[in-house]
Amino acid sequence: MMFSTTLTSAAVLLSLVLHASAHAMPLPALGVTGSPVRNDAQRLSTAKPCGNTDIASNLDKATAVPVEADGSTVMLNVTNFNPGADGSRSVSVLVDPTGTGKNFVSAKVTKNGDPAPKTNGSDKVTLSLPAGTKCTGGKTGNLCLLSVKSSAGFGACTVVSQLSSGSSDSTPSASASAAPVSTKVPCKSSKNKRRAVVRLFLFLPPSLSSVPSLSSAWCTNLRTGHPRRARPAHRV
Repeated sequence: MMFSTTLTSAAVLLSLVLHASAHAMPLPALGVTGSPVRNDAQRLSTAKPCGNTDIASNLDKATAVPVEADGSTVMLNVTNFNPGADGSRSVSVLVDPTGTGKNFVSAKVTKNGDPAPKTNGSDKVTLSLPAGTKCTGGKTGNLCLLSVKSSAGFGACTVVSQLSSGSSDSTPSASASAAPVSTKVPCKSSKNKRRAVVRLFLFLPPSLSSVPSLSSAWCTNLRTGHPRRARPAHRV
């Protein structure tokens, strides 16, 4: 009976030792400066999706991973600190669009890491944010918080930044931003009115800007500023 109890206790202790060494985490990680070490990995849970890391004080100073141009794809490096299943680089991911750590929902991992790596190293993990996700966290208003948990129960949180929608199209094209060319020259004065000829070349090439017949087509009444067609000079 004592032998059986001893074996059971030894098995439990061995399991705890192995699980305690089951360290893997995403890079970069919230609250970690520079290259992470084994002790930086957190034990994640529903109550503590970022482990013991203080989210509020670290969110804005964290190194953010940019979301891809499609607005939903994220690529992360996941590294392990011991081989085997206990150092699994296979992860599940939660996302909080508010960056507060209080509104996590599941993200879809489309390319996962090695669940039982033979050596220490890193895998590139690809995931998709839920459709329609808009990152609103942080002072910049475009941060999402990810909770990245390995199949062995360890990991960390990381921050991603999302570009504003349509930001790639915010610069107007040259043709759209070019203002119409308008050149004013005086019309021939008369006893009742003084006029200015308005050359309107909205779509005319520069080579036509010197054609006299075009420039004499319109006049502007200097008193009202409204364009009106020029009248032919009266013959005396």
